[in-house]
Amino acid sequence: MNTNRKQFLDDQFDAFTMLSAGNYVSLYDIQGHLTRYTPAAVELFGLPGEYIQDGAYNWNDWVHPEDLAYYQNVMSGLITGERLTYDLSYRARLRDGSYGMFRFVGAVIRDDDGKPSMVGGIIINEGLVENTDPITVLRNQYGFFADLTAMLKTGQDCVILLIGINRLSHINGEHGYSYGNRILQQVGLQIQEITGQSGIVYRMDGSKFAVVAKNLSEEDAADLYDRIRRKLRNDISIDGVRQTLLISGGLFLVHDRTMNDRTIYTCLKYAYRESKEKKHGALVVFNPSAKSDTDDTLSLLERIRSCMIEECQDFYLEYQPVYRTGDRNMIGVEALIRFRDEEQGEILPERFMPVLEQDFAFEELGIWIMRRAMTDGRKLLETNPELVLGINIAPSQLEDEYFAGIVSEVAQQTRFPLRNLCLELTRGCRFLEMELIRERVAELQEQGVRVLIDDFGSGFGSLEILRELRVDYVKFDMKYVREIEQNETDRMDLRNLCELASVHGPVICVKGVETEKMTELLEDFPITSMQGFYFSRPMAAEKLVLL
Repeated sequence: MNTNRKQFLDDQFDAFTMLSAGNYVSLYDIQGHLTRYTPAAVELFGLPGEYIQDGAYNWNDWVHPEDLAYYQNVMSGLITGERLTYDLSYRARLRDGSYGMFRFVGAVIRDDDGKPSMVGGIIINEGLVENTDPITVLRNQYGFFADLTAMLKTGQDCVILLIGINRLSHINGEHGYSYGNRILQQVGLQIQEITGQSGIVYRMDGSKFAVVAKNLSEEDAADLYDRIRRKLRNDISIDGVRQTLLISGGLFLVHDRTMNDRTIYTCLKYAYRESKEKKHGALVVFNPSAKSDTDDTLSLLERIRSCMIEECQDFYLEYQPVYRTGDRNMIGVEALIRFRDEEQGEILPERFMPVLEQDFAFEELGIWIMRRAMTDGRKLLETNPELVLGINIAPSQLEDEYFAGIVSEVAQQTRFPLRNLCLELTRGCRFLEMELIRERVAELQEQGVRVLIDDFGSGFGSLEILRELRVDYVKFDMKYVREIEQNETDRMDLRNLCELASVHGPVICVKGVETEKMTELLEDFPITSMQGFYFSRPMAAEKLVLL
């Protein structure tokens, strides 16, 4: 052990300890390959000692298996310098074999050359992980995953219902969270009463509940959901005041023993969101197609999800240029995610993104996309300094209260100027609470990031969002362009929509432009840019540099 490095470690450790406010302290010397912990942490976790040399302890046995990939990805980013600060929560094994929930907050200490020298942080004990939800006294989502994993290991088939209360946040805002918690209690009791002995009820995150049943058919599960739906719509009363609760639901049939519990839950959340956003609360079954097709899809999702967790190694980006009307110069590019599968070759995002956007691990893929796109974008700026880089943003990213900070951090790491960045809000983002969208957009724009509404004009709420938000761009859905050469009504509709959107101030882009005639017609519209196969198909960044 290098004496000088150990002394340096101890000096830094003392500084962290002074700021720890009684919490546990951890400090890892990257160059000296040595970690030091406070004695209390050694006792709590049953560590081999206060000082631990690399390779002297199996950290895979310390962090909970379900949190391990995320923990390793974050720590790897800190050691390589891709991350400079961190704030993560994870479960860790205690001396007695039980697990506790801990929050790990800290930063990287760099040497004189700017390279990572140490990773130091404070470990905050947030309490033992129990399997019971304190509000509803139902088993919580940790119990859900533990039970589901056990069923998968024993090869038991089951059906899983995911049920969520729509717009509970409005009730919380109007009456307060204690009132909302009483509603959750009532809902949990009602679901339990209706389910009876046919299944186990769990309180999941937020306003969602799950029902796992071993002996129900798909038809039985659909009937159970219908009875729960009618009950909650008509028979919930708090302090004598009747509440009409509307719910949405997704259903997943588990028949594959090799499936991962997280993949199952990701697919279940996708079905739930389809119910909420597109089916007005009608139950959505994830596997409506033939079993063989469903199995192929799930197998693909398993592979893609594994890749997403393991440093996104089979993902890559292509870029589609955006051209200015009039002089037709390239003024921007849109980053598009792709996945290359060993068995099936290139997989278009339409096959996996809608489902994987629901996955807890999507945060890592989202960060990877931003880092890769900004790295490529910085090279493009060398020849076109005014180029705008567009990156699509999923609803789960926008929901993250730290999202603006993550964007800023990635931009600093890649040295990409935020004024050249445009984040494109995909169609699913408009189903989030308007107050949340407004807050996130404001945070991003304060940093100089531009914001775009993608697929404008599709579905409900586009004009409402445009009135509520001061976005920089709107991009029209390609469905408005397809028939403008032959259909005068479509031409008039698109022109009127462009004029209406322009009143609110954003720059307007039309995508899906595929012919010269389309281009000529659109030149006369109140738009500023066009995108489509007529100009260019998506391509690798290396080819884009040559344009």
